[in-house]
Amino acid sequence: MRNSLKRSQGLIGNNIEKGKTVENTSVILTSLDTAVSKLPKLASAAGFENRKCDLALIKPNVCGLYYPSINLVSSVIAFLDGFANEILIGESESMIHSPEQQFRKLGIAQIVEKINVNVRTVNLSYDETVNVRVPKPHVLKELRLPVSVTKSEVLINVPKVGIHQSIKFTCALKNLFGLLPDKRKYDAYHVLGINNIIADLAQVVKPDLNVVDAGEKVIVGVDPLAVDVVACRFVNLNPTEIEHLRIVTKDRNETLQSMMEKIRIIEY
Repeated sequence: MRNSLKRSQGLIGNNIEKGKTVENTSVILTSLDTAVSKLPKLASAAGFENRKCDLALIKPNVCGLYYPSINLVSSVIAFLDGFANEILIGESESMIHSPEQQFRKLGIAQIVEKINVNVRTVNLSYDETVNVRVPKPHVLKELRLPVSVTKSEVLINVPKVGIHQSIKFTCALKNLFGLLPDKRKYDAYHVLGINNIIADLAQVVKPDLNVVDAGEKVIVGVDPLAVDVVACRFVNLNPTEIEHLRIVTKDRNETLQSMMEKIRIIEY
């Protein structure tokens, strides 16, 4: 894998859009401390376009098995606070957790309480929903998504990389699964194949930035697929063995191997 990724040294709209593609495959690799203190510079180097917006949504993985650093989440909030009029920190319920409990347990609720009124947490399972058409569906012609997702102009995806029992690997693309509002996702979607659901989601939900907790390292990039490819090394997995990475790449009309060759890792 290391030989198939280009490495370099140096300094480092609406997220639901028909036909929107991601072309910037530069991925920033840095320490947790550097990511927390210099996120605006890292985001810019990764290709993120800082723009004023009315509504921004942060999607941390707080109802799964792996939780991003609270300091990293806090830095994302501070980053957005400079140009977003309103910031939502959203998560949906899982089989084992509720967002309200996890926001409090992990310290996110306490951070929000100390900030001004433009930041709040939201349980996406209780949000109003709209149906969004999937251009090239694998299993679902439409996805039911919370209006907080469809109305947000900026979406920042904040997962933590880890091993997943049923699909081997969880990171940026899998974290988008948590945007689906269903409380019992296993009953609703696992029978259809989670890899297929992730691929359908990837066609309609386009994070503007992905900030991945990889332990002592942080991965920053605008393309969740490129970020996931790099993240695989931190859990000793070969990206070509991860089915949803292959499906998402195929939906872009290329092979995962050819896509991997385009990735440029910038260490900061």
